[in-house]
Amino acid sequence: MEPGMTGLFILALMVVLFITNPIPAPATGCLGCILMVLLGVSDFESVFSGFSSSIVLLMSSAMIVGIAMFQTGAAQIIGRMVIRWAHGNEMLFLMASCIVAGLLSMFLANTAILAAFISIVDSVCRTSPRIKQRNIVLPLACSVMFGGASTLIGCTPQLTANGIMSEMVGIEMGMWDLTGPGLFLFALFLLYLFFFGYKYGKTIWGGRMAVEMNIDEEKLRSVIEANYDKRKVTLMLTITVLMIISYIAGFIPTALTAMIAALLCVILGLCSVDDIIREMDWKTIVFLASCLGLANALTVSGSGEIIGDAVAGMLGDVRSPFIIFAVLVLLTLFISQFITNSTAIIITLPIGLSLCSLYGFNHMPFCIGITLGASIACCTPLAAAQITMTQVAGYDFADYIKYGFPLTALCYMGILIAVPFFFPLAG
Repeated sequence: MEPGMTGLFILALMVVLFITNPIPAPATGCLGCILMVLLGVSDFESVFSGFSSSIVLLMSSAMIVGIAMFQTGAAQIIGRMVIRWAHGNEMLFLMASCIVAGLLSMFLANTAILAAFISIVDSVCRTSPRIKQRNIVLPLACSVMFGGASTLIGCTPQLTANGIMSEMVGIEMGMWDLTGPGLFLFALFLLYLFFFGYKYGKTIWGGRMAVEMNIDEEKLRSVIEANYDKRKVTLMLTITVLMIISYIAGFIPTALTAMIAALLCVILGLCSVDDIIREMDWKTIVFLASCLGLANALTVSGSGEIIGDAVAGMLGDVRSPFIIFAVLVLLTLFISQFITNSTAIIITLPIGLSLCSLYGFNHMPFCIGITLGASIACCTPLAAAQITMTQVAGYDFADYIKYGFPLTALCYMGILIAVPFFFPLAG
């Protein structure tokens, strides 16, 4: 059997394993890489090159900076400022929390930001009877989801997509390529929340008894009681600001900027190696690296071309870049409701990139549209890690569908408008 077909069979097996989840997703990804080598689809160096990729180094460094933000208390202090701004007003607290958490998620791992803010929400709800956690937690998770989708380093899906595009067609997203469409969707979400979503959420779950969230008591005490080292907080905020400035100015590569920031956090004692080992999301790092290896193997073996030809045959006479773009984004958005968003990207992005190469479309907007489609899924608790984390507030499965469907439909239309506006679909 030709290596390209063997690679497709391995990919199909990986998709089945990702969906059914008999073994953890990182192990599934590594299994796919091993099979690619053993069955002669690609050589060892190509398949496992993802583990030394700059994209993986960028993701892990951004996580370390996020850990240091929490360890020094910088994230909690920002949360306290939000509490003071709200003055006990639930709507004001919700909007302020969503804006601040969303903006922080553009540069720090959004799951870490959400974890810190969930602790903040719990502390507020314990002391202010006018603020209910169910009215806050799910919208807050959506805000970090939209904020995290607005830069290259905000979340795993765009790093996965960037790695796949780099391996398949040799094009990479820049730090800010997602920012235009991403901030458009973030603004759309905030308008939705202010004019409709807040009241709509209260009609869905407002009458049910509140549950006590299962929050790490040590982290909760760190929000309420701790007195932080002002020197460390100042250093942490300074590093974060300089990191963002470097991202904007582009003095040095993005991955190197993140690595320098992470190294400074360790050298200056803002977080320890033990903290990093304990708090680092190793599953995400291994999963991302293995996904990059699978993408490289599919490219080397010619599997991508086979996928493109097969889909082109199914499309028949359809050559409209907008229609193909809309279908791929919708497919990604649907798949992402039931499996992790990075896994959905592995399924649909190679198809989109192959069609772009076949028909002469621009690869970048298709990559960004598919990435955003995967990143905004929120209609089930299976959609993304951020959405799964909200289950501590006691939402029912139906709550996610009722609350998430109109928001998802609105943002799908937003993607179809914003991405072609910033990036023409065809050259």
